[in-house]
Amino acid sequence: MKRDIKKGRNPKSPFVQKPCLVSCYGFKINGMLLSFPVRNREFANILLNDHLIRILSDQSITPRSFTITPQSLSISIAKDVEPIQTESTIGVDRNLRNITFGNGKEIIQVNTSEMLKIKENYSHVKSTCTRNDHRIRKKVYGKLGKRQADRIRQRIHRMSKSIVNYAKKNKTAIIFEDLKGIRKLYRKGNGQEINSEEKLNSWSFYELERQTSYKAAWDGVPFYKIDPRCTSTLCPACRGRLQVDRQRRRDLWCGSCRRWRDRDVVAAMNIACKGLHRFCNPQGDAVEAMRGNLEEPAILRVDVSKLVTDWSDECIVQVL
Repeated sequence: MKRDIKKGRNPKSPFVQKPCLVSCYGFKINGMLLSFPVRNREFANILLNDHLIRILSDQSITPRSFTITPQSLSISIAKDVEPIQTESTIGVDRNLRNITFGNGKEIIQVNTSEMLKIKENYSHVKSTCTRNDHRIRKKVYGKLGKRQADRIRQRIHRMSKSIVNYAKKNKTAIIFEDLKGIRKLYRKGNGQEINSEEKLNSWSFYELERQTSYKAAWDGVPFYKIDPRCTSTLCPACRGRLQVDRQRRRDLWCGSCRRWRDRDVVAAMNIACKGLHRFCNPQGDAVEAMRGNLEEPAILRVDVSKLVTDWSDECIVQVL
């Protein structure tokens, strides 16, 4: 409402769409029960499940507030985290069909083409609903849309947790591109394909950034964002301009190094290099240190459906 008023609009007064209870005063966790006051010297008790009991048993976690709805109970928790002393950085490059993260030593590519198939399948199922009743169609579309969002959100959770665990294990800072205006690139009259906008909306680029940021903060892993300018057009070894070939759309040619480089790998390496220069090594020039001494990184590829969050199990990746 405040945002609409600043823009000169006349919004309606906000209202609660569903009954809920939010409180941060007077409640206690008594073993397996959540107790909160309802009247003078009278408390209500709610039995907690095993998941909440296991998390709240950690002595470093402090409950701050709770939210009760007719279907759920949410408890907000907090803990003191000591930042990890990082030794290097990893860059994360987001694309429509893969997520690439790593640095000059190792690159991991996660195939996300399955998310596009999920979007296409649910769009086809929705198109088969031909009932001439908007109430039934709205109910069916809402049910299918929730299933689609849950399946995509589950895969994004896997990717974000894997990125944070990898950074925590290798003591590296996570660097993202500060992307803005992605949705405006695919509009009517821009010369793009007919279904480009539908493919782009198959999953949220910002959702991966949001989940990675709060999971990194919870584990004490530094998280930064940089300007995405020239991250996919400069060679990470010699800083020369890369050339595009129409026949090899995802590969770029470096005239100085005389070799082809994968576009996504180049972007991840450049993002990591810029983040190292700006946030982790303010005294020296990371670009000059990287130039001429860059070894070809090992590229590890894995499908998002087979992704696990424990990087000690290396059977999920294949060195190419």
